[in-house]
Amino acid sequence: MTDWIVRIVFASTPPVIKASKTRRSPAVLEWKVVDQRTDAMLVATQVIRRRTAGSALSSAAQTLEWIRSAADEAVDPVSISVRPEGAPEEVPELVTIAEIAAHLGVSRQRAQQLSKQSWFPRPVARTRSGPIYTLAEVQQVQRMRETVKGRNYAFFAPGRTDDSA
Repeated sequence: MTDWIVRIVFASTPPVIKASKTRRSPAVLEWKVVDQRTDAMLVATQVIRRRTAGSALSSAAQTLEWIRSAADEAVDPVSISVRPEGAPEEVPELVTIAEIAAHLGVSRQRAQQLSKQSWFPRPVARTRSGPIYTLAEVQQVQRMRETVKGRNYAFFAPGRTDDSA
């Protein structure tokens, strides 16, 4: 048997907050608020003992269903991860504005302008060299730009309302 760490990340919404305060959980869940600049997240962490990754994923799905029932409405997680206890967490591939420009086929100046739009993903960190983004989010922007005609991409970023980056 192996101990597995299950992490389910949600946007901090009233139904998820309600579920996090419910004490009738069939599983031991540790809830933690993570503030990523302005978008607060709620992370449910659970340690389970299972033989295989498949059975750990099944348990994660059951935990998600319990959270949904405790929230009294459909809540979708931002991410779900299952890893063996002691294994390092995956670190997403990160990119700078210059790398974003290369992915999008635009100049660095245009990439900088795009990054300030309300529909563009928020940076995961800021350094003296500038903001840092995840490659996965940049690839999503690239796909969006390839498929959406016109200039209004706002509906792809429902949680972002300001124009500052």
